[in-house]
Amino acid sequence: MKQLTAHIFFFLILITLGCVKKVEDMEGPTIGRLNVWADVSIKDLVEQEEEIFERQYQYAHIDIRYTNEHDMFKAFIDDTIDAIVANRMLTTKELDYLHSLQSIPRHYAFATSAIAFVVNKTVPDTNYTYEQMIGMLGQPKDDELFVIENVKSGITNEVLRRIAQETLPAHFYALNSKQEVLAYVDTHDNAIGIIDYSDISDSDMAYTREVLAQINLLGISRPLDSIQAGFVKPYQYNLQDRKYPFTRDLYFISKTGKNDVGLGFATFLCAEIGQKIVLKAGLLPKYQTLRSIEINYTNDIKVIK
Repeated sequence: MKQLTAHIFFFLILITLGCVKKVEDMEGPTIGRLNVWADVSIKDLVEQEEEIFERQYQYAHIDIRYTNEHDMFKAFIDDTIDAIVANRMLTTKELDYLHSLQSIPRHYAFATSAIAFVVNKTVPDTNYTYEQMIGMLGQPKDDELFVIENVKSGITNEVLRRIAQETLPAHFYALNSKQEVLAYVDTHDNAIGIIDYSDISDSDMAYTREVLAQINLLGISRPLDSIQAGFVKPYQYNLQDRKYPFTRDLYFISKTGKNDVGLGFATFLCAEIGQKIVLKAGLLPKYQTLRSIEINYTNDIKVIK
């Protein structure tokens, strides 16, 4: 009888062990793996967010592929990928198509960035009204040339939206990387480079200080029908209330519909640590943590010399 009981007990242990899931088979906001595509123009920021998220949650892994905005949204719409980090929301047309497939994407705004206009250090005029800049984007002034990183980038879409045209005008020149854009501007005084401000927003980085020593940021006024704030540059404090007119928000967009790592990463981006990373990067966090400071008065005043 004792031998039978021992066999039954051993059998129950085997069943119990067989029912325990391995870590790699589990899924949740802080456990599991997710493939994400992200806009290459915000790679530095996204890499920082991913590194801290995975360091804090050791069983959560995000595999990020960086590409241009056009290919990223196409893959998202074609159901190649379920989560992206982008510089814009889905359009009404894109949303309608996904809804027709019974797919309900969710947007998580976590930061405000901008597109920045940079010129050679020798250029004397570094201030333009919003209307002047829009006019120059649509039609060149003298022999001026606009230089962008990639014809498929989000900057291209932003420019086309602003000037209400289908294709970029002939005075736009596309290069392969932001480094090439900045190098071209540094050697051509008739060129205006257009980059994502996140490329040069972190003033603590040696690369940023080196770039800003070689080029000038253009100051742009707000549109005429807006409250004016002078000629402003895309610094962090000018992104608040859209003082700088070429701001744009950053989003994590997911259509998995699951309580997965995507939800965990989105929550992290919008929570305190993720927002501090945005702040440190020189961009504007969407959610700023309130700080309560308690001051106790005392008659015992000490002067330190």
